[in-house]
Amino acid sequence: MPSASRSSRAHPRPLRRRGLRRSGTFLACLAVVAATLVSSGAEAVAFGPYNIDGTVPGGDGAQHLDDPSGSAKEIGPKNGSPTKISVIHTATPPMLELTNPNGQVDLKQAWLNLKRQGGADFLYFAWERDSNTGSGFISFEFMKNGLPSGCATSYAVATCNPWRTATEAGNVKVGRSAGDFLILWDQSGSSAVLSKRVWTQASPNAPLVLGAPVLLSADPTKAAGLYSPDKTRGEAAINLTLSGLTDGQSCTTFANVIPSTVTGNSDTADYKDTILQKIDPLSSCAPTISTTPADGDVSIGSGVVEVADVATVGLTGGNGTPSGSVSYWLCDTDTDGPTCGAGEGELIGSTNLTGNTFPVEVTSPTAFITAAGSYCWRATWSGDAANGIPAASENDKAGECFEVSAATPTLSTEAGDDTTAGGTVSDTATLSGTATQPVGDGISTTAPVGAADAGGTITFDLYGPSDTGCGQGEPVYTVSVDVEGDGEYSTPDPQFEPDSVGVYHWVATYSGDDPNTNGVSHNTDCDEDSEEVEVTDVPSTIETAQSWVPNDSATLSAAAGGDMKGTVTFDLYATGDCTGAVVFTEDVAIDDPSGVIVGTSNEDAFGAGDYSWQVTYDSTNPAQRDIDGGCEETSSLAVDDGDPVSSD
Repeated sequence: MPSASRSSRAHPRPLRRRGLRRSGTFLACLAVVAATLVSSGAEAVAFGPYNIDGTVPGGDGAQHLDDPSGSAKEIGPKNGSPTKISVIHTATPPMLELTNPNGQVDLKQAWLNLKRQGGADFLYFAWERDSNTGSGFISFEFMKNGLPSGCATSYAVATCNPWRTATEAGNVKVGRSAGDFLILWDQSGSSAVLSKRVWTQASPNAPLVLGAPVLLSADPTKAAGLYSPDKTRGEAAINLTLSGLTDGQSCTTFANVIPSTVTGNSDTADYKDTILQKIDPLSSCAPTISTTPADGDVSIGSGVVEVADVATVGLTGGNGTPSGSVSYWLCDTDTDGPTCGAGEGELIGSTNLTGNTFPVEVTSPTAFITAAGSYCWRATWSGDAANGIPAASENDKAGECFEVSAATPTLSTEAGDDTTAGGTVSDTATLSGTATQPVGDGISTTAPVGAADAGGTITFDLYGPSDTGCGQGEPVYTVSVDVEGDGEYSTPDPQFEPDSVGVYHWVATYSGDDPNTNGVSHNTDCDEDSEEVEVTDVPSTIETAQSWVPNDSATLSAAAGGDMKGTVTFDLYATGDCTGAVVFTEDVAIDDPSGVIVGTSNEDAFGAGDYSWQVTYDSTNPAQRDIDGGCEETSSLAVDDGDPVSSD
């Protein structure tokens, strides 16, 4: 690490101008410092993680604090005996007022940073003032505790003492505590005399005592400081560990820092300007938290799935004993947004850290999800303020999100019996594996009750008649039934009556019930034997009986297929083999459920010769086939005394 350049031009101002009482020992020390100061004419110093070169702001990632300047009035301590630097923490509000400091002591802004490197804590601070002339003391006070309650929302003149540690009405006002310290820059426009003053306490209830100044800038391994070229700015870094302010192992945190200008380095120095502003706590320890859903992507199952998150809490830049708790939120990305950021999601609960060392793995309380969808966890570790460990939140959403998939049920079907034409066909579907409907917003910290069964419909489509069924255009019949969860569902009455014989195929489709239950179909390829139904007809028989040639009768029957319906046609041929001209014909309509006997007659005279009857049945019952009785009746007709006489 390069050493600091030395300047012999830096001289402290006469003591009388400061109004300080300095011992001979202190003067001797200051004289040594004057020969080793890091000044505006010096070269840059690589000091731990920082490069001190007078370019402000410096310190990678330094926190910036702005402050009113110029003629603007700003809040600061009253000039009085209760507000000296050694006792201001005991001052009773109101102890602040509007002030307007002179340019050389009027701070415009400040910068802060803290890093750990090589087993040591390095503190960076910088400042800017209105004027580049004049001299004074720059004071940065570093406190472990955060702002007192009276200052938590604003620096109200009437109620706020940012340094407060006293107890009021049983409530401890945090602020200064033992081990806190001031870093004072004795700047005369050309020198950087840096010293520390540490607060001590003889016992927990004893008053705080401000220790004597201890020079830091005499040792280039402990501190370094430089001005900007125009001398309105200064930056410095301190090795807190080498300076005896931290051990370089435990976590170091400053929750409240007050940059200021003061009249000197004595206990009775007054504040000229203060930057009273809330800061993001400075910490040498970087907490880490990474989380992973315990089960990854899951199915909604029967309608409720239990999920959990696993958080791994680690610590870099120091050591400590795990404490505090991890709080877990669960977000539905459809309603809470895709990032599950701060303020989003439902709080599932928290789990305390246990064990002796980091990292620590902790599992969230169980959450119950009742709606399929996309979800993300968010976890926050409370940190350990007592040991200087700030809080941490999980920001890696890619590893925190998971899918809850809908249930895919099973749909099996069984067609009704084959039938003859004119009969009815039916189908029955068995639905299983559905999930219940969501409860509330879909996320619960307790097992939900009263979930409704899956809804939706099952649609039955009948294709045919053909050998393949499907792909033959529109179904010949479609009907739907409502679903209430798992169960058996059938085509409703009245059942369908096909009007054509052939092979038919049922196709069943369940609509599903968003978001928890997917839709599913069965037999879409029409290749399931269980979904095939055949519609057939039955043969009919006809028997005829002839009394004499002009008269004939027929008896119809069918093995199955219902009533005999249709028309019987009698044709008489003047030949013995049903050829040639029909000399007589008659259609007889029948509508008789039994075996039917029908007859015909004609009184017309027929000449002698051969005759034959042909009887046919044209059925109007689709279950019965048409039938041709054939040419089975032949007879010869002779004439006797002028009357026709059958020869048979």
